[in-house]
Amino acid sequence: MNTKNFGAIAVAAFSLVVPAFAQNVSISQDGRPERLFRTVSGLNSRDMKFVKDAAAANMFEILTSQLAAERSNDTFVQEFAKEMIHEHKGSQEELKAVASNKGVSLPSNLPSKLQKAYNKLASLRGSAFDSAYQMWQKDGHAATSMKFKGEIQNGRDQDVKAYAVKTLPAVTMHYKMLIAKKTMMGATKMDHGM
Repeated sequence: MNTKNFGAIAVAAFSLVVPAFAQNVSISQDGRPERLFRTVSGLNSRDMKFVKDAAAANMFEILTSQLAAERSNDTFVQEFAKEMIHEHKGSQEELKAVASNKGVSLPSNLPSKLQKAYNKLASLRGSAFDSAYQMWQKDGHAATSMKFKGEIQNGRDQDVKAYAVKTLPAVTMHYKMLIAKKTMMGATKMDHGM
C-alpha cells in the first residue's frame, strides 16, 4: 500500500470519528471528556444496604419500644423505651430526608428476621419481656454500631456517611445506657459524667 494512500485513509477515518465523538461527549475547559467526571446519581449497593438496614433498625427500635412503654412495669425499661421512641423517630426522619434526596424508598415493613423477633417479644409478659427487650436492645445497638462504623469507613456517598457520623454517637450512648441501666431523662436519669 502506498504511504500517500494510507495517510489519506487515516485522515479520512479520523475526520469521521472525531465529529461523532464530539457529538456524544462534551469536553471540559481543561480538555477532559466531561462524561467521565459527571456525578453518579443514586447510591451504590453498599450505601443502599446501609440505608435500608438503618431504616429497619429504627423501625424495630420504635415498635419494640412502644411495646415496652405499654407493657413494662420496670422503671428503667419504661424510661429507656420512651427515649428510644423519641430518638429513633428523629433518626428515621433524618434518614428519610437523605433517602428521598437520593431517590431511595425506605422499607415500610420490618424484614422477616426482625419481624420474628418482634413477634417473639410481643408474646412475652412481665420480667421475661423486660429481659428479652433489654437483650434485643443491647444486641441491636451493638450490631448497629458496627454497621455505622463500616459505613463511615467504607461508604461512598457523602450524605449517607454524614448521617452515619452524626448518628453513631447516639447509638453508642444508647448501648451505654443499657449497660448502666440509666437514661438521659426521667426517673432513671444518669450522672452525665459517664
